[in-house]
Amino acid sequence: MGETIGQPRLQFNGSLRIEAREERLSSHTGAVVMREYLERTGILDWLEERIEDPRRQDAITHPMRELLVTSILLRAQGCEDQDDADRLRNDPALRLAVSTRKGDAPLQPAPDDPAKPSGKARVPEGLASQPTMSRLVFHLGSDENRETLRHALVEQAIRRNQVTRGHRYRHLTIDVDDLPVYVEGEQPGSAFHPIALREVGV
Repeated sequence: MGETIGQPRLQFNGSLRIEAREERLSSHTGAVVMREYLERTGILDWLEERIEDPRRQDAITHPMRELLVTSILLRAQGCEDQDDADRLRNDPALRLAVSTRKGDAPLQPAPDDPAKPSGKARVPEGLASQPTMSRLVFHLGSDENRETLRHALVEQAIRRNQVTRGHRYRHLTIDVDDLPVYVEGEQPGSAFHPIALREVGV
């Protein structure tokens, strides 16, 4: 319509620019904007400090922060199946939006040698796999982490108000649905069991 829209600068990765172009390099560019919003509210720092991560930190490939962001962004993009992480693992917008690394490092291939450098975790290449995302759900289901996630809903509501520069709302509704966890196969206990998260109150 003739307007000139400036390019927003992203705090989480200043090397990125959002442009409207004829080529469609990704259908998930909204993930970059969502990541910027999460960073500006500070909720990722809040979660990272409180989520219990039982993994050996010297043996992981994907840091907890990246896993949390992956889970949030995939759901925000309408991808609820854990297999979507495998299907979209090479999407450039999602790789940039999820990674804790700067510049175009998230798009670079991992070193040919799969062995990690001494004392350092492996470099992630793409989104986490479906098994890794499924283990994340398992870890988040611990008593301590479920309590943290309950508090995170209210914390994020508070932080959202803060980023609106003081605008106050008379009412705020937090709509929390069940988290469906589907188990494939006919092994014992493979029936559908939703994880109820409706205990949250404001």
